[in-house]
Amino acid sequence: MNGRVHGLLFGHSMRKWAGRLSVGTMDSFLPANPFIKQPQVEEQLLAELRASCGQVRKHCVPVIGERSQPRESEARGRSRVQDDASGADERWRQLRRWLSRPPLYTTVRVNTRRTSVGQARVAVQEHLGTSHVRLGEAPLVLLHPCLDELLLVVSRQCRAHVVPSSREVVVDADCGQAVLRGAHVFVPGVLGAPKGLEAGERVAVFADLEGSCLRGYARPYRGERAFLGNGTALVSRRDIFVSQLARGVAVRMTEPLFGCPPLNGLMTETLLLQNLPSVLCGRALGPRPGESVLDMCAAPGGKTTHLATLMDDTGLLVALDRAESRLSRVRALCDLWGLSCVRAHAHDANDYQGLRATVQDLPERFDRVLLDAPCSGLGQRPLLVCRQTAGQLRSYPPQQRALLDSAVRLLKAGGTLVYSTCTLTTAENEAIVAWALARFPELRLVPQEPHLGGVGRAGAGLDDDQRRLVQRFEGQPVWPESQDYNGDTIGFFIACFRKAE
Repeated sequence: MNGRVHGLLFGHSMRKWAGRLSVGTMDSFLPANPFIKQPQVEEQLLAELRASCGQVRKHCVPVIGERSQPRESEARGRSRVQDDASGADERWRQLRRWLSRPPLYTTVRVNTRRTSVGQARVAVQEHLGTSHVRLGEAPLVLLHPCLDELLLVVSRQCRAHVVPSSREVVVDADCGQAVLRGAHVFVPGVLGAPKGLEAGERVAVFADLEGSCLRGYARPYRGERAFLGNGTALVSRRDIFVSQLARGVAVRMTEPLFGCPPLNGLMTETLLLQNLPSVLCGRALGPRPGESVLDMCAAPGGKTTHLATLMDDTGLLVALDRAESRLSRVRALCDLWGLSCVRAHAHDANDYQGLRATVQDLPERFDRVLLDAPCSGLGQRPLLVCRQTAGQLRSYPPQQRALLDSAVRLLKAGGTLVYSTCTLTTAENEAIVAWALARFPELRLVPQEPHLGGVGRAGAGLDDDQRRLVQRFEGQPVWPESQDYNGDTIGFFIACFRKAE
């Protein structure tokens, strides 16, 4: 289909569907501030926003004609500082709310070596049409207009107010976050269930936000909690807590608070749930068939399989992760997708030369390197409760600098390096990029294609041109012509470097 025609049809479908996206009153069930238990973390994040807002104003709004009026100038300066702080505070309130809600768009990457995106779209739409017979209108499935390997599933919140059932099941926060993204409740996530609960009963599902609900709890939980929707119990309380059932679906969600569809496990050889910015990492790196590529922190394997697909399963892709348990998932996914160019090794990326000493035929340097770095993960959505402490936040930048140092040394002259995180902190993103540019004069930032995110934050050492070259996703409207499907995703950061010849 002609690209312009496809874009027009896509825009028409989105505008038609937009009228069906309903917020209603369900937002009141979810926490307004997922950082309430970690005030020091919130203080750091807010301080970074204030610093960024102040620097933007400093560069963009020059003050003229104040030399002859020092007192008036001082007063204006204080007023600007107050305005900057007020703007940052409001932006932070919006960002907290954005983080605690799931995206209304689910993105699915297609294994284009096995099927066409068009065929995959039809199959997913048919599946949703069948599975949503009882839930009402099925979500709409569209092709992403810029990423031709990606499907967009347009979700919606329930139109009617969801009234919690009188029988309550309590799940842990991680399970709750998965439910808000479309999952059913699996047995390991259940903490509490009412006495006498039998399979087939209608139940309300709540997430424990305090972490204080003990497994096996039988009474209504009155700690801080979030309502996730209603569902049907598929197992009894006895099955979970007496017979010690270890796996399977405990509650099938029939009235979810948000309409994100359950797609996990669907056509696993050809479909993979993957957030939009994660797909952009592979596009930014741009591996070509026959090249040598290093994925330094590969688990769970989504980006690895994307890179191998872009390489048409030729060349060499070395995938590293320190833990064999995590790396086994990478191998399993590569096998499932029929990818043979990947060589996965359980090894610390900072000791690559040690790996070369024990494994034959590994290259000394690579054409392209992906560093999806360990991070605080504060961009994951929904974030019902923050567990990171201020001390843990401070531990990540040293790790990231060490890995980036190794990445540069393992990159060939003229090669491409992508650094990414799924967090919002300036210290783990723009500040790391500024450090790398200062430490390695042979590195420069290069444009990313496509560029669907916002620009980088000010105040961390990047100039305006450099800020425009990175991509930051943090809930703000991005480019004027951009649609919500590009901005309504997880918090994420991407920088792309080129190493001088």
